[in-house]
Amino acid sequence: MPEEGVLLEIAIDVSEMPRGGHIQGIQWRRDFTAGRQWAFLSHDSQTVGYLVVAEFPLELPAEGRVIHVLRYPSDGKQPPLRHAGGIQVVDEVLVVGVEDNQDKTRSEIQFWSVATPILPAPLEHLTIPRSGAPKDKTAGGVGLVAHAGGHVVAVANWDSRAVDFYTSNGKPLADKECRFSFTKRWQDASAEKVHWQPDRSFGSYQAVNLVADTDDKVYLIGFDTAFPNSDLVELFAVDLAQPAARLLQKVASHRVELEADNHFRSGGGIWIDEGRLAWLATPRNVSATTRITLGK
Repeated sequence: MPEEGVLLEIAIDVSEMPRGGHIQGIQWRRDFTAGRQWAFLSHDSQTVGYLVVAEFPLELPAEGRVIHVLRYPSDGKQPPLRHAGGIQVVDEVLVVGVEDNQDKTRSEIQFWSVATPILPAPLEHLTIPRSGAPKDKTAGGVGLVAHAGGHVVAVANWDSRAVDFYTSNGKPLADKECRFSFTKRWQDASAEKVHWQPDRSFGSYQAVNLVADTDDKVYLIGFDTAFPNSDLVELFAVDLAQPAARLLQKVASHRVELEADNHFRSGGGIWIDEGRLAWLATPRNVSATTRITLGK
């Protein structure tokens, strides 16, 4: 995994963006056939959660241009689901958690096809509604991975105090019959950490992503900024067959150097660069020239 990255600029007309909030997550998608690649920035605001889609040429560094701003729908209830958290793109599907960050009692896990990045399409049959006690069923960060002939979703709640795992019924995500069901919850407060390496900390991750290796072993990746500005990518082995307390096992913590006010506490994410893991980072806010970091 790279320790440094390249800074890329995105020209953004901030007057067209909803007011308030800050960047929450970032993902990257490349299409050699189309000759383009895209950055996806998840953002909250005073009224609505939204997604900024910026297009880049294959040859980098180059300036990106905004081609679409998607406003995530709420659930028709009050307060609105205006807080969009960390995201993940797997193949042509983007998954995001949108939550009520006022009462903090509701959230939805939404799935979007980004096969055509200029016009994301909702995959409403996959939506996972969540509700519960304040801060318990929020969705600050989500991850998605293909596994065991289906898919697994991880949802981190407020400050990543707990991570809920959902598994699909094995049908393709685009299939209208595909559904996710709750499988198991891991909680930091009750976790068994005796075998964790190199330490026993679990951060207040702004974003979590899932990946699988060639043996179909699943890992959760958390993005953290420790005091004062130490940015960490932390790796956890996931075993859904284990009791909940041992579901996650920390196996690595990797420090990276970020510039230009980019930090994982603002927005972080992972992407697969020709078979190699690489990371992404953002500043806290969008600006006329928003600079993001692409790990290389």
